[in-house]
Amino acid sequence: MIKMRKLNRSGFVLVETLVVSVFVMVILSIMYTNFYPLMGEYEKREVYDDIDGKYAAYWFKRIIQSDSFSFTAAMNNAIANQKYYQFRCSDISDLSSQNLCNSLITKFNVSTDGGTPHIYLITYNTEEFKSVVEENEGEKFSGGLQDYMVFLPKYLIPSLNDASYRIVIEFHRTKDGNDYLAYSTIEVKK
Repeated sequence: MIKMRKLNRSGFVLVETLVVSVFVMVILSIMYTNFYPLMGEYEKREVYDDIDGKYAAYWFKRIIQSDSFSFTAAMNNAIANQKYYQFRCSDISDLSSQNLCNSLITKFNVSTDGGTPHIYLITYNTEEFKSVVEENEGEKFSGGLQDYMVFLPKYLIPSLNDASYRIVIEFHRTKDGNDYLAYSTIEVKK
């Protein structure tokens, strides 16, 4: 009779251990499935529209909205046909604003190709530029820009500030010895 009781107790301990183990595994799997997407969102926020990028975008917006920059027919045609215009500091008529623009490109590490900064002037609605970036990824645009454009909303509702344009800026950043690209956008009223 005593042997029988010991046998039942060890069976109960085994079942109890299995139940607790399954419970702990379920809790850990729920935590993992909820935590993993949060880490992805954090990584996106780290390189998309961070504070430095928004600050730089604000200053480029101020330059574009100033009287020293005016849209030419070529710029309007590029936006209408190509769905974007690649902004250059040489487009600015005032020399001091040109110097400020070049200084901002250097200070904020705006990505450049042969001296041309990766500052894209697009329509307020991002839908058309998204498709252009998707079609030309690797040729004209980085894969990171395509990911950023997918991340951005389409901005189908008109701007409350009556903005007709938007600038998208690509930055070259280094953190812990690793190079990566960061992006920012802001609306432009012109």
